[in-house]
Amino acid sequence: MYRQSELSILLIEDEPDAARLIEHVLSKAAGEAVTVEWACDLRSGLARLAEMQFQAVLLDLDLPDSTGFDTFASVRQKALEPAVIVLTGAEDEDLALQAVRAGADDYLLKSDIRDRFLLQRVRHAVERSRLKNQCAAGAIKEGKIFSFVGAKGGAGTTTVVINLAAALADAGKTVIAIELAPEYGSFAALLNRSSTWGVSALLRAAPETISREALTSCLEDFGGGFRALCGPSRVEDQHPVSPEQVRALLGAARSMADYVLIDIPILSAPASQETIRYSALTTLVLERNRIGLHAALGKMPALQTVASPGAVAAAINNKTPFTEFLTPAEFGKRLGCGILGVVPPAPDAGAGTEFEPFPVLSRPDIPFSNCVREMARRLSTAPVRFLAA
Repeated sequence: MYRQSELSILLIEDEPDAARLIEHVLSKAAGEAVTVEWACDLRSGLARLAEMQFQAVLLDLDLPDSTGFDTFASVRQKALEPAVIVLTGAEDEDLALQAVRAGADDYLLKSDIRDRFLLQRVRHAVERSRLKNQCAAGAIKEGKIFSFVGAKGGAGTTTVVINLAAALADAGKTVIAIELAPEYGSFAALLNRSSTWGVSALLRAAPETISREALTSCLEDFGGGFRALCGPSRVEDQHPVSPEQVRALLGAARSMADYVLIDIPILSAPASQETIRYSALTTLVLERNRIGLHAALGKMPALQTVASPGAVAAAINNKTPFTEFLTPAEFGKRLGCGILGVVPPAPDAGAGTEFEPFPVLSRPDIPFSNCVREMARRLSTAPVRFLAA
């Protein structure tokens, strides 16, 4: 990622007050770390792009010498590498989305310019643009898809998924974790990311537009080969997911990573069932108690009906330490599947996961982390290994 001192931005905006406001917000957030150059029309903006390299272009679509989508098309043609961020009013949000589908890296409502996260949005767009260009020139992979679904709400599925993804990436693999949530998702909050650019941006468009490049522009990058696609975090971002969109999304994701981990919120949804059909393994996450077992027994028949034979497992989340209940082998016998792991096996791990998104990295020596790493190793084998009976 670019160091702060290297971030240069070209602002193409015809309203002086708006330009001064943007410059003020960016300079206030970063001191002298950001350089902003202002062009008041398309012609002068294109001239500056020809003379100098910028990391980002903030572009108003309605300029004195160009309006609408043609403004974006002209800039994108001349600015292939910089991140292009469209500035728009709420009434023109559909036009901004059209520009995103055509290659813009983000869009900002002018009413949000006072937001203290403006610089963060710009930096994220710059990184997405870098990754998108890198992806376009990268090799095509044939990654494995592993999906995870909770036996009931609160089973800890999301924590398991993101820490497994981090562990696999830490072992030298490229990983994409996807929160396939049509409604509110918890990835963004758990990962401490304020960006609203995620799965909802892809699902506004037709399946044929969900390409490697489109997916790359929506991913949050955590370094070390781990990226995540967050579910909706606002009511206005909620969008139904079709099986056709799932196929396109999974096809793009598996071509970009060694492993794709999917957090499935609703087992009965057609999109979830389509995901399971394409998964090398689907793991049912349940708590180590009677309610968890009862919920898992209720979901297992439907899961086994959709999944390929032998492509179902279970992971036991031992939230309450020293629980006197069934052994992992007994769970496996009752559920009729292999047990991928028991996590976390100690009370200190549960406390860590409440505040830290990646205890598997920040607290590598606790039992939780050891267990997650062992689960990651099992997923890396062919075929996947399970706990011994």
